[in-house]
Amino acid sequence: MRSGVWLVLDLDANKRGSMEQQLIALATGLGRHRIPVTMYFAAMPAAFPGDDLRKLSVDMRDLPFRRPGLAARTLLAHGLEERPDIVHFHFVRAYSPLVAAAAASGARIIVHDHVSLVPRSGLRQTFKLARGRLLNPLVDLRLAVSEHAASTVRDAHGVPPERVRVVENAIDLSRFRQGDRSRLRDELRVGRSKLVVSVARLEEEKGGAMLLRAFARVGGDVHLALVGRGSREQAWKRLASDLGIGFRVHFLGLRNDVEHVLAASDLVVVPSQWEEAFGLAVVEAMAAGKPLVVTRSGAMPGIVGDAGVVVPRLDPDAMASAIRELLADDAHAADLSAKGRARAERYGMERYVREMLAVYSELLPRRWRRAA
Repeated sequence: MRSGVWLVLDLDANKRGSMEQQLIALATGLGRHRIPVTMYFAAMPAAFPGDDLRKLSVDMRDLPFRRPGLAARTLLAHGLEERPDIVHFHFVRAYSPLVAAAAASGARIIVHDHVSLVPRSGLRQTFKLARGRLLNPLVDLRLAVSEHAASTVRDAHGVPPERVRVVENAIDLSRFRQGDRSRLRDELRVGRSKLVVSVARLEEEKGGAMLLRAFARVGGDVHLALVGRGSREQAWKRLASDLGIGFRVHFLGLRNDVEHVLAASDLVVVPSQWEEAFGLAVVEAMAAGKPLVVTRSGAMPGIVGDAGVVVPRLDPDAMASAIRELLADDAHAADLSAKGRARAERYGMERYVREMLAVYSELLPRRWRRAA
């Protein structure tokens, strides 16, 4: 019988990303207190983070998230047999049958909200609030990655404030301080040209199309590198060609060396068009000491603070103007870089693990609570 903490993540852990590093750090912290850890993934993890988690004695399992009924039955069967103390969901909706299945095993339930929920109007919102009153008692605690996300959980799902808490995301600060500026520049053969970088999924809500339209207005000896994959990749390659900037735009796909990509850049842009719950790309850029241009999207303006320029969504002219200004004004860019490094300090991994262990210690049975 393996009790302790289960993390259920609808995540394909196949890259060296900050979310994967959070899992390793959290498993390390729980391991110090001899609390068993089980993690369910959408697919078995790649070598990173899989090898590191295996060394930490994490029991890794896959779960068929795309088949919710089967996934719920599987989780219920495992839960009734092994009786986990806490089941902590990531990237799973609070009212998913998976949550009900875990609750039926007698575990304490945490749902981690990584997206901003949008309150609806009229009958749809009335239904959501009624559903919340019925199902919210199944969940002991809703964790949100920012105060912005927490406010949407309270408003959209009617969750009582005392059952919503904020634990902000974290990154490995040391990783982003050690990037090699020349590596990507040599790969792309951009020499001493200015380089703008954006790290995001290539999906409409992430704003890549608007960034391309803004970049077409920038002109000069400037290149743009887009890191990520998604359904809009081919469409955006065609758009770059149609805008006459295809030779200056580089689609890099998924990268495990984002620290070196950021180090090569002169400026980082996060052009999201939806309500970002957090914005890990923002924190990574600040830790790397890069000036930022971000859209007024969800939690991002609060995270970037005075370490970047905030522009309206759907305004390529404003974005182009901000990019041109920062590329031309070295003193302003250096000031934003210094402020970003300072702001990034609050998002270190040690703080994240400390806060998560404090949350778990409140919900764990007495035998584990003494250890934690």
